[in-house]
Order: sequence, then C-alpha cells, then structure tokens
Amino acid sequence: MSFTSLNFLLFITVFSAGFMALARTRAFTPFLLAASYIFYGYWDYRFCGLLALSTFIDFYCGLKIADSPDRQTKKLYLFISLGANLGMLFFFKYYNFFADSAEIALASLGVEIGRRTLDILLPVGISFYTFQNLSYGIDLYTGEVKQPERSLMRYATFVAFFPQLVAGPIVRARDLLPQIQQRPRDIPFAERFAGLEKVIWGYFLKIGLADNAAVVVDARFHQPEFFNALQHVIGLFCFSLQIYGDFAGYSLIAIGLAQIFGYTMCENFARPYFASGMRDFWRRWHISLSTWFRDYVYVPMGGSRTRWLRIRNVVITMLISGLWHGANWTFVLWGALHGGLMLVEDGARRLAAVSPVRFSGPMLAAGRLVMIGLVFIVVTLTWLPFRADNLQTVWTILGIIGQGDFGLQQGNQQASSLLRVAVTGLIVLMVDALVERGAGRRYAGTNVVARSMACSALILVMLLFGSFANHAFIYFQF
Repeated sequence: MSFTSLNFLLFITVFSAGFMALARTRAFTPFLLAASYIFYGYWDYRFCGLLALSTFIDFYCGLKIADSPDRQTKKLYLFISLGANLGMLFFFKYYNFFADSAEIALASLGVEIGRRTLDILLPVGISFYTFQNLSYGIDLYTGEVKQPERSLMRYATFVAFFPQLVAGPIVRARDLLPQIQQRPRDIPFAERFAGLEKVIWGYFLKIGLADNAAVVVDARFHQPEFFNALQHVIGLFCFSLQIYGDFAGYSLIAIGLAQIFGYTMCENFARPYFASGMRDFWRRWHISLSTWFRDYVYVPMGGSRTRWLRIRNVVITMLISGLWHGANWTFVLWGALHGGLMLVEDGARRLAAVSPVRFSGPMLAAGRLVMIGLVFIVVTLTWLPFRADNLQTVWTILGIIGQGDFGLQQGNQQASSLLRVAVTGLIVLMVDALVERGAGRRYAGTNVVARSMACSALILVMLLFGSFANHAFIYFQF
C-alpha cells in the first residue's frame, strides 16, 4: 500500500495502537512481522510467498556460513545464497528483457526463434529486499557481521520491516538487526517529533513537488510529438524535481516513521542537486544504493588501485546500477552516461591538479556555484533515458530539442501544475540551501513551538498547492 493512500492512514493508525499495547511484551516481534507482511501483501498476497522464500534461504545459509568450520563450506553456502537471490531477481525482473533482446539480436542475423517471453508479475520492491538479503550473507562471510541471527522470526522482521521494504533505504543487517533484536525502548519526545518532521517534509516533497511535476512530465513523455523544444526542456527540469521529490520524499517518510517507533535508519539523500561534481552527486543521491555498490561490487573488483582498474570498475558498476533500476536499455544507457561522466570528471581533476592556476575567496565560491549549476543541468539531461519508456522516445525528444523551437505555445494545459511546481520547488530549494549552509543544526536547537509552527505552515502550503491524485512512487517499479 502506498504511503499516500487512505488505506495506509488506517494501517498506521492500527499499527500505532498495537505498538503502544504490545511494545513491552513478547508478542511485539510477531506483531511487527505480521504488520509488515500485511503491508506488503496489500499489493498482491502472492508477493509474500516469494519474500518468505527468499528470507528462509538467506536465514538458513547465514547459519551455515557462520557455523561451518572450513572456508570452502562457507563459500558454498554463500554461493547458494547469491544464486538463489540473483536467480529470483533475474527471473522475475530480467527474464523477459533478455529474452526479447536475444530474439531481436537473432532476428537481425536471420534466425527466427519465436516469442520466448513469459507473463510474469514483477514483485514490488524485489530489488531492494534482494540486495538487503545479499548484504547479510556477504557480511557474514567477510566477518563484517560477527554473529548470525538465530531467530527466524527476528530475521524475517528485519527483511520485511515495512517502512523501507518496497523502496528503501537499503538497510544493512549490522545496522537494523541489533535494533530488531531488542525490545522497543522508551523514545524521547524530541526524537519522535524529529521523526514526525521528516515525515511531514517527505509528504511535502511527494505531494507538493513530485506529484505536481508528474502532471507536466507525463504529458510530454506520453505524446512527445505534441510539444516543442522549450516544452521538453521544461519537462526534463520538472522530471529532475519529480524524481527527487518522489524518491527523497519516500525515503524521508520511511526514515521518519521508523524514528517515531524507535528505529534508526541511514540517510538516503543529502541535497544531491547541490553537488559540485558527478562523484559528489553519487555521494548524495540514493546513498544506501551507491554505498552498496561501492562495498559489494566496486571495491571487490579492485576499486581504484590503478587508473585502469578505476576506469573498468566505474564502467561496470554504473552499468549494473543502471540495469538494477529497470529491465530496459534506457536504464543501461543512463548508467553508461553517468559512468562516462564520472570518468570525464576524473580526467578534468587530473588536469586541474597540474594546472598552475589557483582560485580563492569569491572566485572559488563563484566557481562552485557554476559547477553546481552545470552538474544539475547535466544530471537533468541524463534523466531523459531514465524516464523514457524506450530508446525511440529518447531519440524523438532529442530530435525535437535539436530543432531549436523555443517559442511559447498557446493554451498550455499544465499551466496550473507548472505554477504549483514553481511555488513548491522554490520552497524546497530554499530549505535545502539553508540546510546545506548548516541551518539544519540551528533549526534542531529551536523550541518545539517554533518548529510546530513551521510544520503547520508546511502542511498548509501542501494543502493549498499539493496534488492529491495519489500518483504511485516511481521507485515501486524497481
């Protein structure tokens, strides 16, 4: 069920009552597990069976990895865990993609094999909980997690923990499992209130910014030929705002809900559109995923030990990252673009390191602002293949932009939504800019009355300018 639905409001109300009633009893962990499966099963009860199977395999393999006396046996069970998780992910998410690609490739060579695709329903959030399970087995094998979880119920609760189950953050076992193992603690009011603030800001990003931008974006990508170059450029900038508000909004709601109930999860976004480089962007965007790829793909392949290793590993990691987001060549292209841009940035840094020119003071600050603007524009352009349904749409929109028709069109049906995007976008820009300059710490030190008034004002703006069409979160499809 979506965080923005009335069903979720009913769910979280009932869950809160149960949490308060059972927090100090042995029944709490079964209650949290059941609530998480109800939350997940709302989309389709069949998804719960796959989640349970994946959970059981990794729980069993985790015990064997920890208890086996020799390295070879540990490696065997690690491979069983990797094979089971990646096999399920491949079948449900990528089978049709590779079958279609193979059919097209063979047809181009004159070999007809007929249709080989299957009618497969993609389980919501499978990419997220698969990576969470994978990290548990790998960390046990490498010693990052010292002891396995010996309670199947607690491990299942860790995997299915409902706030972050379907769209992250991707939480490591070493961070969340110890919190699941303990009974809920007394949560200070200040901590609960801070969690509530995250939830409110997350809803503002989603309902105020992302869902208004979605109206503008969807029209342009559904019928791109009806819009000129200016309209498509506006659409791309709106998608930049949409995907940030949508995904950062979900992450903040998830993190805030967990904090209200006494659980701490990692930060997933750190004002990514204030990044001054592509490497900096990936330190700020979807942090739990970028660090996962760093720790489990990039570093094991050799990291940056040599220049050529870095080139190879950046390309491979970003291509896998692109494919992780979706079974479509558009995502592969998106990953390739980001990998290429990071390598170009590396080359520019090496040239700058040997340059005799050095800047300081106002020139340095101006240069940083220019870089922030440039990175935002480049990232916005690379969102085109990410949003497009297929490569043909990418070429169509690029062709229209290339024609250079930047005239204003009459009768813009999205004028109201554009105004709402402008208002909410300016608020988000202002808040992120203040936090980037350190105002967040000063705000956290103000009294609760002032903070309550700020939250109330935010809710009022959201009610006045928000879109309540209940658009699905973008990352549910991954």
